[in-house]
Amino acid sequence: MDRLPAKQVVLIADANPQNVSALRAILAEHYEVTVAADAQETIRLALAPKSPETILLSDTMPAADLAVVCRRLQANNTTNRIPIIFLCEAGSEDTVARVFDLGAADIITRPFQPSVVKARIRTQMELKRYRQHLNKNAETRMGELQAEIQKRKDIDDTYRSLVEHARDGIAIIHDFEVKYANPAFCKMVGLSKKDLIGAHLKKFISEKEFIKNTTRYSERIAGLNLPRVYKSQVMHSDGSTIEVELNVSVIPYERSLAALVFMRDIREEDAWQYCR
Repeated sequence: MDRLPAKQVVLIADANPQNVSALRAILAEHYEVTVAADAQETIRLALAPKSPETILLSDTMPAADLAVVCRRLQANNTTNRIPIIFLCEAGSEDTVARVFDLGAADIITRPFQPSVVKARIRTQMELKRYRQHLNKNAETRMGELQAEIQKRKDIDDTYRSLVEHARDGIAIIHDFEVKYANPAFCKMVGLSKKDLIGAHLKKFISEKEFIKNTTRYSERIAGLNLPRVYKSQVMHSDGSTIEVELNVSVIPYERSLAALVFMRDIREEDAWQYCR
């Protein structure tokens, strides 16, 4: 035999037995009703393993107790999502303002009207389920985003490691200045990264090659289809000239375009070929 679905719990926190009886008569058919007559019992039942879906908190309790209950429930991660509906006398604007300041989700006034009581409790439970659904989706999406961020970070770290340990020199050139250079590039021109970043091409391009390279650089940035690989020369900081092979492509850079340069020392390539 199939088990009937468990009834949702409604906690009535009211020190007046007549109010409790009236509410129990309205709710008992559809909900499991628990009752607390003071602040301490209200908090204990709210924290019970089978916690209430909604709490009906009456102004028959002392004002200080109402404030304590609200503060304790709102400060606890287990209970801060339980909607609190205040029970009060009709026609008191001050009371209405005060209970909403304390954290009420809604109010029900006395004398109780069964249809109103049921509708307001049902509405708060539906809103709670909707918020839980949104929170669950947000947590799932947050987990997916964090996983994606970590994945991209891992990929970035891998590429960074490959670039930093590459045998070829790799640099980004923007507006004739070095914006990035890997250790191999720094070694080829005999400059530290600190001295090279922000340096103009003239700092390591030989006089002979400067005009040719800057013209080629400008034409490539302008979009001309030039050969990507060509031979050139760079100057080492000790004054020597190094024959190199350059592989240059255009990449986006800070809302503009820049040259991504791969530089290989031809002398090392020739020596490697000779050893073979």
